[in-house]
Amino acid sequence: MSWRGCLLFAACSLPWAAWGSDSEAPAGEAAATGVTSPGAQSVPADARQAAPLEPEEVRGARTVVTASRSPERLEDSAVATEVITRADILASGARDASELLAAHPGLQVTQTFAGATVQLQGLSPEYVLVLVDGERVAGRVAGSVDLSRLSTEDIEQVEVVKGPSSVLYGSDAVAGVVNLITRRARRPLGAELRASYGNMQRLELDATGEAKGEDWGLRLSGGLARRDAYHLDPASIGTTGSSLDGIDVSAGGDWRAGDSATVQANATYARRVQRGVDVGVTGAIFDRAARDDSLSARLSPRWTLSNGAVLRVDGAYAWFNRRYLRDQRRSNALDTIEDTREQQGRLGAQLDAKLGQSHAFVAGAELLGEWLQADRLGDDGRGRRGRVSLYAQDNWTLVPRLKLTLVPGARVDTDTQFGTAVTPRLAARMDPASWLTLRGSYGWAFRAPGFQEMLLDFENPSVGYMVRGNPDLRPERSRSFNLSVEVKPAGSSLLWVSAFQHNLQDMIGVSTEMSGPQQLFTYVNIARARVRGGEVGIRQQLPGRVSAELGYTLTAGRAEETGLALEGQARHRLTAQATWRHRVTGLEAWVRGALVGPRPFYPDTDGDGVANPYDAKTYVTVDARLGWRMREELQFFVLGTNLANAGNPTDLPIPPRAIQAGISARL
Repeated sequence: MSWRGCLLFAACSLPWAAWGSDSEAPAGEAAATGVTSPGAQSVPADARQAAPLEPEEVRGARTVVTASRSPERLEDSAVATEVITRADILASGARDASELLAAHPGLQVTQTFAGATVQLQGLSPEYVLVLVDGERVAGRVAGSVDLSRLSTEDIEQVEVVKGPSSVLYGSDAVAGVVNLITRRARRPLGAELRASYGNMQRLELDATGEAKGEDWGLRLSGGLARRDAYHLDPASIGTTGSSLDGIDVSAGGDWRAGDSATVQANATYARRVQRGVDVGVTGAIFDRAARDDSLSARLSPRWTLSNGAVLRVDGAYAWFNRRYLRDQRRSNALDTIEDTREQQGRLGAQLDAKLGQSHAFVAGAELLGEWLQADRLGDDGRGRRGRVSLYAQDNWTLVPRLKLTLVPGARVDTDTQFGTAVTPRLAARMDPASWLTLRGSYGWAFRAPGFQEMLLDFENPSVGYMVRGNPDLRPERSRSFNLSVEVKPAGSSLLWVSAFQHNLQDMIGVSTEMSGPQQLFTYVNIARARVRGGEVGIRQQLPGRVSAELGYTLTAGRAEETGLALEGQARHRLTAQATWRHRVTGLEAWVRGALVGPRPFYPDTDGDGVANPYDAKTYVTVDARLGWRMREELQFFVLGTNLANAGNPTDLPIPPRAIQAGISARL
């Protein structure tokens, strides 16, 4: 670390700012609805105990695990964390993670050929780490995880940490982390059923069952979903969005072996088949199909030691298989079949210890292995690498009365392909008054080059280009800060303001040159960028059991070499949502919307090698859900998505307006 880096890193120890804490709701009306962290929805008081991983000493208060890799009260976290609870998920009616995170403040979900991906703080999806129960989701396509693969039927809560998190999670956590935490059994015996149907022949069926004993718990769940393809350009025979047929099943359990040991385990399997029609540049028509199979399993024993420290060991395995088919109509000249198989294994150990009354220390080590087999990779079509990591973080409380806390931490990753990456971070938090919370952090982060960027070897002579990977790529690196302020002027109000900046270097771009009659595209470390911005928002509990929220995000990102704004990134984004419940009649309503400003794009529309830039138009999205709880165990609902019918086939390929009606029952 250079002396300038050390100086900047130390400067961040000043208790400047950040938002995102969640204090307990006060008595009265606010306590009945709850006040959650910025961007999360208000929830009933009986849904506040939502975290599935809390230890006995903090059970009864909402806890989070993502910011520190250890359970802690949300209101005590030194790193800003937003929580979407199980009650929020049910209120929204979201079937998958992409629907749940859409229109969330500071997040932007985009639809691409790779699926639905999420952007954080103005950075593209490859800089966002997506986890399930703290484990990486396998199966990145074009560097991104398709959020529509992740069903919400068995999700207890979602935790969002904005800002660099490589200090604890390593590669890809440059813009932040989205962690989906699965549910655990809570009732001696129970079941839940949900069914809905709507236009585009959309059918969704979910079922879960659980059983819990004194020292054990077990949950089983399964779901089925289907949807027709959709067209946003009636003049074209091609489909804008693919059809969907999918199933998923999961099982999870926990067992307490005496007073000092517990074991958690879960496993999931999912299959998704998507079909569509493409029109090539020469007018050729292709029937396209993609089948994705994914399997994951995790085993996590935990021991409480005699000194009160907790030792946890995690073993996880993930497998992802994609078969992609393009069948040219009335010809087989351009038919293609591509197979991609990915495996990922992780073994980790972590120690959580209290060092007196002032220090909460976390230290761990992990070994990660990744294997990829794909038709377009060079050599033998295989990529392999291993990574060994050590990390430590100390939560140091300097002045308990002010909750003045410093959280220094560092991580070292040594990879068989790109060498060593060091990522320190320092976070600070202070409550100078009961109604004011300040947070700030400065840290380094990195993104490892993907197998495709290093090993891709692909030729398309019919179009006249070749793509070659670069095994000498270095990891992309960033230095980032986050500052924010949270104000609670009254028990039913919450205001927050935040600012962030990311300085990226060694960004992986594409170099172009002629190789004979064909263009040769090669991945190289050439780009630098600076992304800065901020958020401001307010949440207010209104009379009549109405909770409303309004948020605004400003993002200004530019590539340093060209001075151009980052492609597809809106500078201005306004989000709003409101919930209402009437317990006497059992009616409840939920609505949210987003106003997204112009977005720059730089396509080469005439094929002359020179970009033809344009700004996509401002658009509005609106989603709503109305439910009627006939009995405590039975609810009918109607769900509308994209009610403003935004979208176009060029730069906003989101599904058109859709209405669903359904029923949910709890046994």
